[in-house]
Amino acid sequence: MGQAKRKPAPQQKKSTFKRILVPLDGTPLGEAALPYVEELASITGAEVILLQVVKPDYEIAVAGPYSSPLDKISKEYVTHASAAAVKYLNSIKERLADEGIAAEAIVQVGSPAEQVMACAREKKIDLIALSSHGHPGVGQRLLGSVTYKILHYADRPVFIVTPSTKSTTRA
Repeated sequence: MGQAKRKPAPQQKKSTFKRILVPLDGTPLGEAALPYVEELASITGAEVILLQVVKPDYEIAVAGPYSSPLDKISKEYVTHASAAAVKYLNSIKERLADEGIAAEAIVQVGSPAEQVMACAREKKIDLIALSSHGHPGVGQRLLGSVTYKILHYADRPVFIVTPSTKSTTRA
């Protein structure tokens, strides 16, 4: 009897996905797309662009005698949140590097959906891969408002992962 032929180990293939953008929010649910992106990047050799957007707390900004102290608080928040985002993204970047995956970490300030789209254009992204935090329902409640906006306005492929509670629970 003949021996069964073994399949060759997966090799990097030429792919249309050379740069994959992964918007993250710092939560375990937000990281649900990462295992899929890691697998895709390891097969295709794609570079992974990690993005976290710090949303300024404009809701506390008011006009009048209190505007200056509140602006200072808002700026301090953005500075602190940006530093935390850099640390968070760099830890993921290092993990990807350990797997042989090239990655870049970017922190932006502004509206999450707008910054994701701007980064996708600027970095010539081929695929946006993100997790949905939405809840069962209609429209943006099904996907989450940021995911819904990105899907609606994206001019390139979008890969959405709906996280399960089991896969995102940390031990």
